[in-house]
Amino acid sequence: MFDRIHAAFVSLLVALGLAQPATVTYQGYGEGEYVLVAPQIAGTLEALDVERGQTVHKGDPLFALDSTDETAALEQAKAQVLAARASLDDMIKAKRPSEIDTLVAQRDQADAALKLAVVTYARDQQQFKIKAVSQQTLDADKAAVDQARGHLAETEADVATGQLSTGRDDAIHAAAATVAVDAAAVAEAQWRLDQKTLVAPTDAFVFDTLYRPGEYIAAGQPVVSLLPAPYIRARFFVPEPKLASVPAGTEVEIHCDSCTENIPAHVTYVSPQAEYSPPELYNQDNRARLLFMLEATPDENPELLHPGQPVDVIVSNK
Repeated sequence: MFDRIHAAFVSLLVALGLAQPATVTYQGYGEGEYVLVAPQIAGTLEALDVERGQTVHKGDPLFALDSTDETAALEQAKAQVLAARASLDDMIKAKRPSEIDTLVAQRDQADAALKLAVVTYARDQQQFKIKAVSQQTLDADKAAVDQARGHLAETEADVATGQLSTGRDDAIHAAAATVAVDAAAVAEAQWRLDQKTLVAPTDAFVFDTLYRPGEYIAAGQPVVSLLPAPYIRARFFVPEPKLASVPAGTEVEIHCDSCTENIPAHVTYVSPQAEYSPPELYNQDNRARLLFMLEATPDENPELLHPGQPVDVIVSNK
């Protein structure tokens, strides 16, 4: 009984202008920000994987363009990388085992020849003391030792060189750079191929499809329009005298005819411009006619709202 008397008393005060109502309701409508999915490379639409009204999840395929050229370019780029890497590998490899074996055998022969020349020279030195050989023979033996020692050094250098890479350092660096360039070409070709198949960037409602398979799509031309639930909000209009009471961040409720319960929301945008009244009417009597557009973002269940749907935004008087 007391509650009813209190409510009737409050209603009377509100009617007489002696009290503020508990809530204020402003008219508005649902609004959405659409995600327009477009290819970055032109081509013929080969497959459209979604329909209007469908719900998609992040990563679901949306559409694909003809990718014959891009596939061929990718295969060509991969083949060039294989060729460049093979050339580089050949440069940094040592000689083949059979070639190394030949160089080692030549070195061993040179070593044996040096040992023989040293023995011959030592023997002839003893023979020279007893006048058994001439000075000319001894000189020839000494030259043979020097020649054999030089030949051994040469063959040892050949073996060491054969165990190194076959290419010069600058040639190897150039080949490595070629591999890097070709690898970058593969990455670019792969990216161009990937651009021919577009997927959903987030969970969303398919608002519209703008082309059909077989049509030519220019680069940057949207093919599918998506409406993600987080991008749905309510727009409503507040008179200028009440604007200060509804700042950004204000908690509100959104009511729609099809909503079983009001949707909690908060004000996320307050327009800095008045609407519907020209500047020449900015006088004391007409200020109340100035309306400012505000946006309220639902805190939950944004999918219950639809763009263009009439709504009421309820603001509590505190």
